[in-house]
Amino acid sequence: MKSISLFFFLVFSLFLTGCTQQLFGNKTSRPIPLKPLKTITKSLQTQTNWQIKTGSIMGDNKIHPYIDGQTVYVAGASSVGAYNNNTGSLIWKKNIGEVISAGINASTNASNGKAQQIFLGTSNSNAIALNASTGNIQWIERLSSEVLSVSPSKNGRVVFRTIDGKIHGLSSSTGELIWQRSQRSPALTNMGASVPTLVGPLVVSGFDNGKVAAYNLQTGKPAWEVTLAQPRGRTELDRIIDVDGKITSLGNALFASSLHGSAMGVNLQSGETAWSKSFSTTTGVSVDPNGLYSSDDKGKIWKFDPQTGNPIWSMDDLQRYEPTLPVLVSASKLVVADKKGNIHFINATNGKFIARSKGDPRGYSVEPEVVGNSIYAIGKGGVLTKISLR
Repeated sequence: MKSISLFFFLVFSLFLTGCTQQLFGNKTSRPIPLKPLKTITKSLQTQTNWQIKTGSIMGDNKIHPYIDGQTVYVAGASSVGAYNNNTGSLIWKKNIGEVISAGINASTNASNGKAQQIFLGTSNSNAIALNASTGNIQWIERLSSEVLSVSPSKNGRVVFRTIDGKIHGLSSSTGELIWQRSQRSPALTNMGASVPTLVGPLVVSGFDNGKVAAYNLQTGKPAWEVTLAQPRGRTELDRIIDVDGKITSLGNALFASSLHGSAMGVNLQSGETAWSKSFSTTTGVSVDPNGLYSSDDKGKIWKFDPQTGNPIWSMDDLQRYEPTLPVLVSASKLVVADKKGNIHFINATNGKFIARSKGDPRGYSVEPEVVGNSIYAIGKGGVLTKISLR
């Protein structure tokens, strides 16, 4: 598994660093302290509706909650839980019996938007569908390796991305494997993968070789691929070029970003590149007609022009706080969480803080989910928080 490879590489690097310090008498450098957060002149009224301990420890796994308007679904460790959207009270909880490594996504009823199936993946290579009302397992399909992300379902298909660089198109009703595609993965990568994006007849996925590729959702037939990054740098860590973050579409355009590579605007039908800007991030991008938003690998928040990729503003107040992807709450507001458990609200026009709330004290590795005026954030410690704008 690439997480194990990365672990041993880091241990070996630390060993060499220690040897060098002993040979040359260097003192171990202390980490740079976080700068204090700026005091906010609050101009946005927020309310924490409820905050619960789900017991589903997330750690650094990038498992997203799923909200269907009535219910909030959360997974972590080996359990999945459904919670009442209004009160936060538990509806059901299911122990899967193995470590959950990907999810959550769903199939929904076309008439009312209510979830019918819940999809997740495990470190033991299993793709799993649960009944959304009861938590009972509907099907299990063994895939090629550990599952890193899963799409929602559309037109009878659901797509799972595995750690070996493959995506798998399954029947959402039966779990039968319909098609499979792969990209070559480098020896060393980050632990994570972008959620496959379903748009029109295509599924679009990012890969650890710095590429984004589109396939026909029904058949898996390749449509196009683009390269966001090429390996560069002196060290193996510098040469990691994963496309792990959120890939977003807007009209006829698709937007994606990579680590140690670029942010890019792409024509959705042809795969032709409209613009490309040097950029490094693991969080991906969010977009509306007014702006393209991301946080870079140093913790700086950015707004770009989606037509050209030119920067509009940047904000460095969260450097080294490891902020998540900034997510649009409205055309004028963003929400972003950080490793210290803060949930920040930012004016999307000028990049200024407008409100702040406290969430999971163990911090966040995935961005908040936004449904209407409500924000849902699941932290590394399994604390689920619902915040509403007033």
